[in-house]
Amino acid sequence: MSNDDCIFCKIIEKEIPSKILYENNETIAFLDNFPISQGHTIVIPKKHYTNLEDIPINILYEIMGTVKNVSNLIYKNLKNDGYNILQNNYKAAGQIINHFHIQIIPRSIADGKFKLLIPREQSTEEELNQTLKIIKDSKY
Repeated sequence: MSNDDCIFCKIIEKEIPSKILYENNETIAFLDNFPISQGHTIVIPKKHYTNLEDIPINILYEIMGTVKNVSNLIYKNLKNDGYNILQNNYKAAGQIINHFHIQIIPRSIADGKFKLLIPREQSTEEELNQTLKIIKDSKY
């Protein structure tokens, strides 16, 4: 399954050149052409799935195995201070290419590339209960 307009599908089919770090039957990991930092890597399934809701759990398992192996390789060989694992779903969350992918972004303590801002205002018990009810009462 592929999408003719998908840049990641074209990378899988070798229609577009890429710097492949790792590949197996289900996944491929390649360097991002627009890296946030040296070693910024994209891991994708070889079949086209749009987002997390679309991907079968067995393929997700394979992808996470690739993410783990490639993250270790990047961390050890580039000697970074750490790395982020990032996965966006839908435009509002920053998904630009509609092919499920996970980004491995090597980091140094002082890189200043980006920060996740965590709110410091605690939710009320009522707000948490209301959110819990909305999520749990829905059918999927």
